[in-house]
Amino acid sequence: MHKTYLVLLSLLLFTSAKAQFTFFRPGSYYTPAGEKVTGLLYWTPNKNHILFKKDQDAHYEKIKIDDLKAVVIPGVVDSLVVLTEDDKDDKKYFGKFMSATPVTTFYYKIRENTYSGMPNAPLGGAVGMSPGHTEIKLIPMYLDGTTTHELTKKNYIDVLSKALADDAGLVQKIQNNEFKFKELNAIFDEYSQESTYLKKK
Repeated sequence: MHKTYLVLLSLLLFTSAKAQFTFFRPGSYYTPAGEKVTGLLYWTPNKNHILFKKDQDAHYEKIKIDDLKAVVIPGVVDSLVVLTEDDKDDKKYFGKFMSATPVTTFYYKIRENTYSGMPNAPLGGAVGMSPGHTEIKLIPMYLDGTTTHELTKKNYIDVLSKALADDAGLVQKIQNNEFKFKELNAIFDEYSQESTYLKKK
């Protein structure tokens, strides 16, 4: 999770520039059969599809998430994989790799919330609107078999105690509440520094 803020910055720049479907970036997508297709891609959080053009002059086509295995857009989100949540086919999403341990893999589920501006009435002035803004939220998920589940404040101690078991010292800190749920960044930072599993990769 060390690159959280870089991910957020890239996503904010990408989503703010693409409002009119003009911000296509060079990239590739992979089909469930493993076929690689290269061209220009447009992706936004909350959508279960991407837009694809073979070249700048071509008309875009919509590629549904059911027809995708992974998406690669260098410089924006780098790579995304198609995952399911709670083993439900109707809850597929694009996940970004977070970290890996000997027993599981962690991903971000990326969500975008757009807030409209609020009425602004300066004393003696005309009523206007303050600027709206877009918020990118990275939701931590963990792999369980062939599906993923959300890592939450209620389950993180149990999940991380098993997932990070190769770092007994870190697990002890988590179980002793030395690390709170809001400190997931710090947890995974320490794991990346101490884990012999990651050092071997």
